[in-house]
Amino acid sequence: MKRRHPRAQRLQVVLELTEREEKSALQLWGELQQKLRQEEAQRDQLEQYRAEYQNKISLPGHQQISAGHIHNTLGFVAQIETAMRSQQEQINLLRQQSEQAQAHYLTLHGKTKALTELIERLEQEAATADDRQAQKQADEWSNRAAFDRIRNS
Repeated sequence: MKRRHPRAQRLQVVLELTEREEKSALQLWGELQQKLRQEEAQRDQLEQYRAEYQNKISLPGHQQISAGHIHNTLGFVAQIETAMRSQQEQINLLRQQSEQAQAHYLTLHGKTKALTELIERLEQEAATADDRQAQKQADEWSNRAAFDRIRNS
């Protein structure tokens, strides 16, 4: 779109760059949110595995459980808990990155909105100035025509 106001023309380039940056920031934020959901689902699955193994040794049912089986199961539960702690650290890191990405996107979104509003205001001012100039020219032509009619009468 061709801008009439000279400053709006210069700002249009800045706006286009900011819009691209905003789009990229939004995409990154979305990717981080998706990754966060995946990591949380994996953590939930680890929690489910841990609960299942704990139930096997705490509620054995009618079968006899050997001490070796209990020892192996407790060792596996400990491994799951270690994996869960690591998973939680990953989730915390992703949450922090996601919050930073969101803040960056919102900053760029605000900048894009402000630039858009400024350009629109400048364009409105240019349109108003053009209208005034056109009205002035019309008034001058009208006055000349009236003057010419009076002079030629």
